[in-house]
Amino acid sequence: MKLTDQLGQEIINRLSRYIDVAINLMDPTGKIVASTDSARLNQIHGGAQRVIETLEAQQITKEISNQYSNTKPGVNLPIFHREELAGVVGLTGEPDQVFQAAGMTQASVEIALEQLYIQQQSFYQEKQWNHWFHRLISEGETEDLEKEARYSLRADLKKAWQVLIFQTPSPFDFAERLRIQAEQLQLSPLFILPFQENSVVMPLPFQEHIPSIKTDGPAAVGEPGYSAKGIYTSFQQASQTIKIAGKAGEMIYSGAFKVERLLSNIAKETYIEITAPYANRLNRLETPYLETLHSFFKNDFKMSRTADELHIHRNTLLYRLDQVHKKVGLDARNFKDAIILQAILINH
Repeated sequence: MKLTDQLGQEIINRLSRYIDVAINLMDPTGKIVASTDSARLNQIHGGAQRVIETLEAQQITKEISNQYSNTKPGVNLPIFHREELAGVVGLTGEPDQVFQAAGMTQASVEIALEQLYIQQQSFYQEKQWNHWFHRLISEGETEDLEKEARYSLRADLKKAWQVLIFQTPSPFDFAERLRIQAEQLQLSPLFILPFQENSVVMPLPFQEHIPSIKTDGPAAVGEPGYSAKGIYTSFQQASQTIKIAGKAGEMIYSGAFKVERLLSNIAKETYIEITAPYANRLNRLETPYLETLHSFFKNDFKMSRTADELHIHRNTLLYRLDQVHKKVGLDARNFKDAIILQAILINH
């Protein structure tokens, strides 16, 4: 990475708050690209050219300053980034008085270049993963994508993955917070990407227990799947689950909602044909009856467990189920009727 006009001036603006002598930044050709003295911009700095030739620091006294073009007494130091010359920094003044400040400036510029480089690499890689993931979910073809991940993105997909989906009103902000959490929890996500308008996607290598992750909305986990095809399938599972059962602040697992996912994928024409006679009646029921059905199915038709969860007497539960049967025409205690009831509730 080389010093540019824009980057150099930004660095100068920040450093000049703490250093009260003139500062110049030169590119690898010796041209002044940023300076506290705007009149010196775009001049070729003779002292910098000497640094570029020798790759060593140059202390220029008043007596020898006229040997170098456009050069004043001071100190000029090479700036390296990843073992390559990125430019030269120069501070004006008596060399003995400004040498320490020049060294600090040199270090600050090199740190700034490295941070910018890391940010650019991270941004570039995120764009690559974004493109890769959208191709995966739109095309469903995985062979070429596995090769791309291996050779271009340096990622080994030959393992089991689980995809986590988070719904959030601020996907870009949440993605940044999630990256911090993932690092703190020592997770190793394949990527963390804002997705569509209100979601963030994070594929994780499969592990028996996923640590608690702070969310600001519903979150779902797909079942583990192998390689790119597994990522695709796990994403679809998590997407279905979060639509069916997502609750704010709660992590839900698609494996616990297999029946619900199955029923939610019934062809629309078939669904309407079978449920139409009952759907309107069910939707007109008072809230306690709907809550009773949800609890009854969640507790696997167990009367005592359902009554306890609803904090009602068993006889009250029986009365409500009888009323549903009477008003809707379906008996929740009958297996086939229960399937139709669940289909209506899921797609409601």
